[in-house]
Amino acid sequence: MQGHISLSKTEKQYQFFYLILMLLVALIFLGILFLKDFQSPFSDEDVISIQKLDEKAKFDQKQKYSFKIMDSTYNQIKHLTSEMPEAFVETKITYGINDLVNYYNAGETPVLDIRKDAYPQIALFYKMYFDDKKTIATVTEDTEKFKKQFEDCSIGFREKKNQLFQRNNELKARTQ
Repeated sequence: MQGHISLSKTEKQYQFFYLILMLLVALIFLGILFLKDFQSPFSDEDVISIQKLDEKAKFDQKQKYSFKIMDSTYNQIKHLTSEMPEAFVETKITYGINDLVNYYNAGETPVLDIRKDAYPQIALFYKMYFDDKKTIATVTEDTEKFKKQFEDCSIGFREKKNQLFQRNNELKARTQ
């Protein structure tokens, strides 16, 4: 017959702590063994966030200069009257619009900020606004030209009417 060995309460506690300690040592050993070549996604997070902040600062700095182009181009378009713009003004406005379209595309490093996508849309708006101003100028010019032609025709018509009236009067005077 074999005797059953029972452990005292303190021995059971020591055994429990010993098993927990062995489990922790095994977890640490296996963790080091399996994860030694694993690259942590958190190690690059600080570098990535610093790069994003630098990118944002570069965009903000470059954006300050783009405001000058936007404002000057808009003011040039806004100040156009109902007359056709002169060739050099039209060329300057066209260059301003093209500069806005290509402002963030040209450069040594591409800008990754999504706010840059607004600039081609702004340039498209300026182009439509400029085209509308040119259309108004063309329509106004054509209207003035047609008014002048109408006046010339009216004057010619009155002269022909007077000549015809005088001729009729001369014919009546001859026949009487």
